[in-house]
Amino acid sequence: MFKMKLRRVLGLVLSIVAAGSIAVSCYDDSELRNSINDLKDQLSQLKTLVNTLQNDDSVTSVTNNADGSYTINFKKSGAVTIRSGRDGEPGTPGTPGKDGSIINVIKGEETYTFEFSDGTTIVLPRYSEVRVLSFEDADYKGASETTAYWTSLIDEPQYSGPILYGTGCKWFDDNNTFITASVAPYDAETWSGGFSGGGVAVSNYGNNVYGDHDYSLQLEVFNAGLDGTVRKGAGNNGSDNFAVIYDAGTWAAAPAALIMNDGVARVIESAYVTNTCYVLNTLINGNDYCAPVADDGFFKIVATGYAGEEVTGTSEFFLVNKNEFVTDWIKWELSSLGAVDKIVFAISGSSELYGEWGFNAPAYFAIDDIAVKVYPE
Repeated sequence: MFKMKLRRVLGLVLSIVAAGSIAVSCYDDSELRNSINDLKDQLSQLKTLVNTLQNDDSVTSVTNNADGSYTINFKKSGAVTIRSGRDGEPGTPGTPGKDGSIINVIKGEETYTFEFSDGTTIVLPRYSEVRVLSFEDADYKGASETTAYWTSLIDEPQYSGPILYGTGCKWFDDNNTFITASVAPYDAETWSGGFSGGGVAVSNYGNNVYGDHDYSLQLEVFNAGLDGTVRKGAGNNGSDNFAVIYDAGTWAAAPAALIMNDGVARVIESAYVTNTCYVLNTLINGNDYCAPVADDGFFKIVATGYAGEEVTGTSEFFLVNKNEFVTDWIKWELSSLGAVDKIVFAISGSSELYGEWGFNAPAYFAIDDIAVKVYPE
């Protein structure tokens, strides 16, 4: 869509040349030299914009300088400074003319729009990059002075440990994807909060069996290629760390949600998800509270995107569908939700998974390698 603006840019260049030719007869020798140099400068600056469109370049930032000029920083082409429009000749009666330079810059969600004095506009893409929340210590970019940020948030034991059933936690992926999530502190007197009250917990627990798993082993993901119970290599692509999300429904003390910590709406393009061992054991074998999932039953995640209070869209992912159980990490495309400052996850299933008090199946799933489109400044 940006290359379609080329004709307008070239037309603008020609109009500046024409304006420069008319102006020659009005200036003395010194003014003529200054005008020619000024024209060359303007043409050079506009050529940079034209080349940007042709070379699929993008704008990283624009600075409005104290002298009224604009410095445009391009990812590939470097920086160029263009002056704002100045009073000049010729002009319509009662209105002074302007030279052909930028008079205004509008920063949009995905583009910069440059407005020129003759009414011409050029729209250029803002530079963006896809960043991944991997939960690996080596990828941590936040402010905390630690070499084991993510691993330090993993509770031990998995159930009734000092983090998930004690102090709780709120983690941040600042300076990277800007995602945050939390588990509320646990209140022993009221038995409220903690991971039993929902939220997003960091984990590195894995297993190649699931037949004996209950709530006490709530942080383990299944992978047939593992060697028994492991603390390394259970994440997507054999990474160590990932997260487990628990939807506590109406009992939630912390949301089953990924939130942009700085409040800026961004596109979460995708994430990898899989079942936990506890969920697989329950849905296949049942337990005292939940019947096995029916042959034609299902167990799914519904993701709802928000921009402020407005719902941007929903997306669903089936972890179990008609006796097909997800046992590997699978990519879930989430870009259809658009730019969001929050994604809330909810677990639901077929009728046999419900009882008198609501949803009886354990409402957990694991998530890893969350890809976010970021516009760095």
